[in-house]
Amino acid sequence: MFGDDRTQSAMLEQILKITVALATARKKDRLFRIVSSALRSLTGAEEARVHVFDRTHQDLHVEYAETDEGPRPVSRGAGKTPLIVDGKPNMAHICSYAAFSGKLTLVDDISKYAGFDFSDLVGPGAPAVRSVLAVPLRNHNETTIGVLQLLNIAAIENGALPPALEQVVAAFASQAAVALENVQLIHRNEELIEILNHTNAKLEEENAALRERVAAPYSFDNIVGQSAAMQDVYALMHKVLKTDATVLITGETGAGKELIASAIHYNGARKSKPFIAQNCAALPENLLESELFGYEKGAFTGADRAKKGLITEADGGALFLDEIGDMPLNLQSKLLRVLQEREVRPLGATASRKVNVRIIAATHCNLQAKIKEGAFREDLYYRLAVFPINLPPLRERKEDIPLLVRHFLAQAEASHGLPSADFSPAAMDALMRHDFPGNIRELRNIVERAVLMREADAPVMPEHLPAEIGGRIDVAASAIFRGGLVQVQTAPEYADGRPLKEQVGRFEAALIQAKLKELGGNKTKTAEVLGISRRSLIDKINRFSKAFEVT
Repeated sequence: MFGDDRTQSAMLEQILKITVALATARKKDRLFRIVSSALRSLTGAEEARVHVFDRTHQDLHVEYAETDEGPRPVSRGAGKTPLIVDGKPNMAHICSYAAFSGKLTLVDDISKYAGFDFSDLVGPGAPAVRSVLAVPLRNHNETTIGVLQLLNIAAIENGALPPALEQVVAAFASQAAVALENVQLIHRNEELIEILNHTNAKLEEENAALRERVAAPYSFDNIVGQSAAMQDVYALMHKVLKTDATVLITGETGAGKELIASAIHYNGARKSKPFIAQNCAALPENLLESELFGYEKGAFTGADRAKKGLITEADGGALFLDEIGDMPLNLQSKLLRVLQEREVRPLGATASRKVNVRIIAATHCNLQAKIKEGAFREDLYYRLAVFPINLPPLRERKEDIPLLVRHFLAQAEASHGLPSADFSPAAMDALMRHDFPGNIRELRNIVERAVLMREADAPVMPEHLPAEIGGRIDVAASAIFRGGLVQVQTAPEYADGRPLKEQVGRFEAALIQAKLKELGGNKTKTAEVLGISRRSLIDKINRFSKAFEVT
């Protein structure tokens, strides 16, 4: 096929045309037709099947098939080949093997070869299959994104492809992989644009409806969130802003209860008056009593002068009592008197003083449960819960995470004087999968840490996130599709009952060590092959150097 100059010239011209066609393909079906027809023409194969890698399900599935009669109908999700079986790479299927090895894999006679399972190619109604060629489609990052399978190849000579033809097929497959990745990106971008347009339209509708419901132009500039759950919170806040009603804000730790309290105050009628906050769990009982109620000179040893309490300091404004559920019972009764009589008596005083203060309380506790336990006064609860607002945890409004990330990014960059950055899709996906037990506070700290960890002028990557967030990728699967694939089979030796984090660290160190040795200690090349930055690689080497001989 390749020995004649005229034939070679014609073949070269055909390959150039195909390459141009690949570069201009924008739809998967057209791309698959070009790739399948070209490789069938080059190899004389009777049938071609395109297997595409599904990252979510960790398998290969057939998306396109073609014979001499043209494209063959393929049902959705047909021909699924799992890549991981019983926690190990699936080496029994020729396509899976090609994906792992990154090499063209040919079996010239499947009836005489017992190394692979060809049960999906034989049986009643199946075409007579003699030879099979699996061609991995790997992009510029050496990441496998699919496998092209050719059946009954006419170009086989002495049980193999001619070397020149094998080189052409391999080169063509590389071009096809890049084209396929581009098409997938275009398709994904189109989907994202459609989702974004739909989301923006929905948000416009919701914002318009909210503006209609709210007569006054209140602004909650420091509160970030557009989810339905937060819209409900905003609606409640609007109803209580211009009143003096006592508000009880409930929600998990770190959800932003103080932010809600301050927004209610600074958008209300008392906004020109003091807003004073005190955490009831931060001080022991005697100190908390002094802070809240104040004391007269000589009230106790060391009281050499009188001190105004926070309740008096907040006169005319608002007092925010955070973690009210942790207030001692003795102080609860004194606070109840403030709410009932609107007066306060400092320690050591003989008379009470009138105060005009709005109380906004917050807690992460279940106050009803604490009432049953005798740890919280029922009458105080009903005085506080005049207007309850429940602040949802971040895990129940994950659609707000991208907005919050951008908000905290801007804050962190301004605080540390760093250039602007963004989260990579993979890092954002990792955040969206996390449940955030620490809520908004946890997310803010994660974003600030990631900004400091990232490379200059580079986006935030999963490795810049805490291990429990950025490390949730399936180690075996992610390593398999970044080169050095067969090394994943060494992972089971570490599965010795140790904690998962330690096992993953041991495996990661072994993989780095093996790659460094394979590449002659070249850290830059090793980082490229492993898909991480050189700085991240060096950090990992330093971290593992004491436990493993990684050099």
